[in-house]
Amino acid sequence: MRIKTNLINYLKENKLNVIIMIIKRIIMEVVSRVLELLKNKEFTQKGLAQHINITPSNLNTLLRKKENRQFKAIQLPLIADYFNVTIDYLVGKEHLPSKVIPLIGRSSCGIPKEYALDGYEPVPIPEDLFKTGMYAVEADGDSMKPKINDGDIVYCCPNQHIDSGRIVHYWLDGESGIKRYKINEAQTIISLIPINIEDFEIITIHCDEKHELHMAKVVGKIDKDF
Repeated sequence: MRIKTNLINYLKENKLNVIIMIIKRIIMEVVSRVLELLKNKEFTQKGLAQHINITPSNLNTLLRKKENRQFKAIQLPLIADYFNVTIDYLVGKEHLPSKVIPLIGRSSCGIPKEYALDGYEPVPIPEDLFKTGMYAVEADGDSMKPKINDGDIVYCCPNQHIDSGRIVHYWLDGESGIKRYKINEAQTIISLIPINIEDFEIITIHCDEKHELHMAKVVGKIDKDF
């Protein structure tokens, strides 16, 4: 009983400090949720900054500073609108619903290799990213750093239009890899390009030659250290 009384007295005497502490925890939660949502390749810091009417450098300061990082309350509806989530989610009162897709195996971020892509280890994916037929692969190598690191789990979406410049998971004549897809203006030459072009080769495919090429758009990932 004495403990309960002491607690009540403490809360009465330190009401302002308690409120400040709660607000700080909410702010930290918002920053954590925003950083997590930005891992989705459909969203960018630049796009978010424009949506909430601040400069990209100011947003970067909000997201990276250890102390005094603070979104304004008026910005929360705009942030929620940009990510298509609720304010309750941003402040930590609810979680995004998730679905499950199969992790089918590993895929090269380096020299293309043949992989047994017939596994079915379930991995969660946010419901807003999920589409029927999606699968995941584990990145093997460093050719796509820093976008995709060795060991990252990559979400792949087949049967979708792929714009030139997007990162894809591909099968080429039995070999599997992850690269950036480019096609020339004449639609005659496809290039599969690593981010680290100094250490890894570009794969060039002439469309008039016979190749078995299948591609799926990379739409997100789980960091190996998350």
